[in-house]
Amino acid sequence: MANVIRNMNFKPIVEKLDYQRLSEPQPSATINMRVWDEMKVERLRSDAVKVMLTRFVKPEPACIFSIEATIGVEVLINTSEYDNIDDPVDYFKSSPVGRVLASHIACLLSEITVQSQIGPMITAPVVQFPQ
Repeated sequence: MANVIRNMNFKPIVEKLDYQRLSEPQPSATINMRVWDEMKVERLRSDAVKVMLTRFVKPEPACIFSIEATIGVEVLINTSEYDNIDDPVDYFKSSPVGRVLASHIACLLSEITVQSQIGPMITAPVVQFPQ
């Protein structure tokens, strides 16, 4: 399974970005910023897949802002090794590809939120999947 990824030369591309400014929080309100990720893997050709990581930021209660950002990358694969994987999403969650996408999306979110009421939101540069 170690040889699934044929080439680590890839460039993450922003696929989708949805930022919504919401209402101001109530004075002295407690706000919980929920952050979670979803990953999709699509077969592009026999020797390539597209891996997309979406990070969601939703406050509870709904205020300040909500964000949905997707970043994707085309990955060249060894077809025979890839076809032996039971679940490609699980494989890429813990692969170097998942770590690169999580790092890029964390940086993107901090840049987007730098002008918000709370300043730059620093999210973990690791994939964060709900349990």
